[in-house]
Amino acid sequence: METIPFLVTVPEEDENDEMGIFRSGDGDVRIQQIPVETLKHNLTAVSQSVMDALEDIKHVGQFRLQEVTLQVEVSVDGGINLIGTANLGGKGAITLKFAET
Repeated sequence: METIPFLVTVPEEDENDEMGIFRSGDGDVRIQQIPVETLKHNLTAVSQSVMDALEDIKHVGQFRLQEVTLQVEVSVDGGINLIGTANLGGKGAITLKFAET
């Protein structure tokens, strides 16, 4: 099985939350091998959900939506979490840019 290494925060044993590198907590930071198929499935699911949510706003007044940019983090189990208002300073996030074809 093909994997990709990601730097993630591993939650402590008694925590139930998935944690990624940008979440605060007392977990250990380590490299986690994430299966490519898991990452592919989760990136596709999140991307499709966002595109579904944006379907009705392709045009706003005289303007047309040309590009959507998402920043996501990868959790310890390969989950994909959208990054909201966190100030990342350009570190560690995956940026996905979608342009209408």
